[in-house]
Amino acid sequence: MKANIKIRPAWQTDVEAVVALRRESILAIKAGAFSRSELRQWAALTRATPMLQRIQDDCVLVAEHEGRLLASNGLDLDRQEMVALFVSPQGQGRGLGRKMVNAIERLAVRYGLLELRVCAVRSAIEFYTACGYQPNKGANIEPDTRSGMLSLKMQRRFPRRQTRFGCKIAALHRQLDIPDGYGPQHRLAMQSECPRPVSIGKDMFGRQQVMAPRAARAWLAMQDGGLSEGIELQAVSAFRSADYQAGIIKRKLAAGLSIEQILKVSAAPGYSQHHTGRALDISTPGYKPLEEGFDQSPAFKWLKESAGEYGFSMTFPSNNRHGVAYEPWHWCWRDS
Repeated sequence: MKANIKIRPAWQTDVEAVVALRRESILAIKAGAFSRSELRQWAALTRATPMLQRIQDDCVLVAEHEGRLLASNGLDLDRQEMVALFVSPQGQGRGLGRKMVNAIERLAVRYGLLELRVCAVRSAIEFYTACGYQPNKGANIEPDTRSGMLSLKMQRRFPRRQTRFGCKIAALHRQLDIPDGYGPQHRLAMQSECPRPVSIGKDMFGRQQVMAPRAARAWLAMQDGGLSEGIELQAVSAFRSADYQAGIIKRKLAAGLSIEQILKVSAAPGYSQHHTGRALDISTPGYKPLEEGFDQSPAFKWLKESAGEYGFSMTFPSNNRHGVAYEPWHWCWRDS
């Protein structure tokens, strides 16, 4: 079984299975740490709403084997806390809990976090200590305000998990005076740069553009699909490096805009989907590029109806959870 266990982001369709896993895991806790009535009360607590919000933020991970969920773990970006680590009885004794902790810490690093808190129930304190977590200064075992279970507040720093790319991004943010906590605040994770982008031809300005190979094929297929229905899709901008993104922000700063104004319409270096080579800005003849008026075009209507067939979706709709301005022109290909 061990070799076939896959850790992946949770989907909204996983919610019922995660709730069932949580209940099963709680009720399997050995007697002694808590009474059976306490465990039943804890297991009966429903937390579907915050779980759905974290799933939307790509902050819930599950371990799956042959269609069955064996473990789950989550990241609360607001509290900068690891939450809801549960391992089913079938998944225990395989080091899966430690793997889920490591996976959430790696995810936290992508959001620019190098430290996490955890509220460890009494029966899990030894486990978290083995994972490197230490009690908060002055913390005592006391009832958790959310679950009511006796717990200890702990934390751990893991700066060595920072990648070379992450160090570069941190340096760029310091140069540009980008506020700390950008990733958690905007629900944006760091986006690695595509190592070998390929050409998708020229954009509407005659410039050569490149994308990640599979995304490039999907884009060209979508262009052809649009043309077959009388819709002309034009690329405006595709792959952009973190340095290029930093240059955009520097030019806007030089033009007199504040960093707060800039970050409402431009992602911080390291956090733009354009780095991945999977995102591109799209326009169509007769409409100005990178303007909201694009959403009145036949091309936009076609994209809303058909882009999903090619793996593309719009990242920044109006009133999006990222706090980024509405961008009907920005579409990203997701690897299925």
